[in-house]
Amino acid sequence: MWSTAGFVFIGVVVGIIFASNFHWTPRGFASRNEDPVVIGSQEAPSEAVLRLQDTGKAFTAVSKEVLPTVVSIATSKIIKRSTRDDDFWGPILRDFFGREFRFREPETQRLQGLGSGVIVSKEGYILTNNHVIENADDIHVTLYDNRTFAAKLVGTDPLTEVAVIKIEGEGLPVARLGDSDKLEVGEWVLAVGNPLYLYSTVTAGIVSAKGRAIGIIRDEDADETGGSYAIENFIQTDAAINPGNSGGALVNLKAEVIGINTAIATNTRYYMGYGFTIPINLASKIMSDLIEKGYVTRAWLGISMQRVNEAMAERFGLDRPKGVLIGQVSNNSPAQKAGLKPLDILLKVDGKQMNQSNEVQNAIALKNPGDVVTLTILREGKEKEIRVKLGQRDTGKETAKREDEDDIPGLGLEVQNLTDEIRSRLDYYEDDEGVIVVGVERYSIADDVGINREDLITQIEDYPISSVSDYRRALRKFEKGKVVIFYLKRQNSEFHAFIKLPD
Repeated sequence: MWSTAGFVFIGVVVGIIFASNFHWTPRGFASRNEDPVVIGSQEAPSEAVLRLQDTGKAFTAVSKEVLPTVVSIATSKIIKRSTRDDDFWGPILRDFFGREFRFREPETQRLQGLGSGVIVSKEGYILTNNHVIENADDIHVTLYDNRTFAAKLVGTDPLTEVAVIKIEGEGLPVARLGDSDKLEVGEWVLAVGNPLYLYSTVTAGIVSAKGRAIGIIRDEDADETGGSYAIENFIQTDAAINPGNSGGALVNLKAEVIGINTAIATNTRYYMGYGFTIPINLASKIMSDLIEKGYVTRAWLGISMQRVNEAMAERFGLDRPKGVLIGQVSNNSPAQKAGLKPLDILLKVDGKQMNQSNEVQNAIALKNPGDVVTLTILREGKEKEIRVKLGQRDTGKETAKREDEDDIPGLGLEVQNLTDEIRSRLDYYEDDEGVIVVGVERYSIADDVGINREDLITQIEDYPISSVSDYRRALRKFEKGKVVIFYLKRQNSEFHAFIKLPD
């Protein structure tokens, strides 16, 4: 019989023999006389792969620099809506008794929204979209470092979807702005924002196209010449953009903001491959006007346009479709005064080729009233250069509304600057200065003294009026309850209105 010690001795001997001939690998025991199995290639990455890693590091570096400058914007608005849509008895009782019966009071609700914005100055100005803050009662901004501020509205421009708000804070990070005119199709870009409540999200893509018009213009933006006031000249990108990204930054690999994310092409309300961004050059121009003046000074040419197709190109002797066809020239417009005519082909603005109406709109939108532009046109088979001094458009302009805190409540007047475009429409005011009445509240003080829409206010007491700002300053100089003389013009007749300012 074997003793326990004998079994132990035999086990030790077998273990020594096994260990001297075999070793453990991740795939099991292998003979020491065989080469070990190597899992995975041991070759170094190629130079091309290393360069691609550098691109990834660029994304990381850009994200670190840009993320602190992109904020989340939370808005809220109180609305009242009926608690029942099928009021069966109300109309019946109204018809029988001759008065309204309300069975339930409207329900008060708070609508909330989330968007993005970009800090563009150490003073706290933030660039965003108009639809992010439109009609909001409260606006709050949260920074990347989780600081939260109440924001005030500086101004909006629905025609370009640009808005500016402002916060008061110390040590604010500021974004660096690039030049969107230098952007090229195919460039890498990053979209930074707060989509679907996923705060501080970065997505990557390329510039898919430039100069896109995507048809988000509202009907009320159409002008009298069949064109459109709204300006659509978007950068198209395949970087993922979703609800909440609006107002955020599109940046290049220099960490420069080259656009403000605004819209998506979708059938589902969510990302389906393409997003659209306002070029930063246009957004910056609009932003500067809103900050400095509180309104947008918009240049005006005064033409309607059509894209040139193959039939037009053949008719006008072009080798291919290019330029835009001038369809109509507004009376007394800068275009008419400079000699532009219907059926001229507009080829270039300041030497830059134009092939779509929205490209012309964008080129003019980047100018200021009074600027001179050189237009290259084709007329009767010959190219010709025409210099045009741009006028001033009346949309998106400074307007003093009845509810404006700078005006006297209860007066019942809404006035607007007298622009070149209004002068061309109301030619009896062509050589006048003043503010045009665009609204009179029924039964108000202004209505009682006989002021009408399209009257021109030229003077208040001894103060000449040439702008809405003049109008506001003049009103603030008088005590409430004082009778003030307004000097007005109605077409070719002058008259006075004696207005007792409300207490």
